Amino acid sequence: MSVSDSTLQDEVMAELRWDSSINAANIGVSAHDGAVTLSGHVASYPQRFAADKAARRIRGVVAIANELDVHLPAWSRRDDTDIAGSLARALSETPLIDPGSVKATVSHAWVQLEGTVNGAYQRSTAERIARHVAGVLGITNGITLTARATAHNVDKEIRAALHRRADLDARSIHVEVLGNVATLTGSVSSLAEERAATKAAAEAPGVEHVTSHLRVVPAPGLVGSPS
Repeated sequence: MSVSDSTLQDEVMAELRWDSSINAANIGVSAHDGAVTLSGHVASYPQRFAADKAARRIRGVVAIANELDVHLPAWSRRDDTDIAGSLARALSETPLIDPGSVKATVSHAWVQLEGTVNGAYQRSTAERIARHVAGVLGITNGITLTARATAHNVDKEIRAALHRRADLDARSIHVEVLGNVATLTGSVSSLAEERAATKAAAEAPGVEHVTSHLRVVPAPGLVGSPS
């Protein structure tokens, strides 16, 4: 059972309007065979990120092209020095990231993150911090992970972690670990599940990179609006 393009478009648009963190007045949505394109503009980078997450929550969405531009209102525009200073302070204040392990360069309000950290959660934390600094238009996350020996039976540990997740049906997910790279294959029922599976695998000891080949196959009867 598949959802029509027009229904999917309407569902995504409704979710964008429902999310209080997003002003959807200037967002356009198109859909084709489960692939959704977000176009137009929003007033901040967090809104762009939130719009992407909102679209992923919709049953039947199998891919997203986020083409939203960020048009900062005049009152929120800042020069690169101000942005860099705020970001440096925010990174130094978090206890989750070792001092000095992450460096940020700002050019035309675009943030380039670099450095080496011990875990994937630190990498994602640095990006989340940068995302919420006022004036940022975009982020390139070039942070790498410290090379660590892959834990014994880490593939089994990942499978166990996937099955523990309440937001994920892991029965159709397969895991293979070679060196420090975990590869996920199989299928999930939504992009939200694909994201949850990738995040869970990235948190495993010794895993530096996760490659997802998961296919999004909406479950029968679970497309469109909940009844």
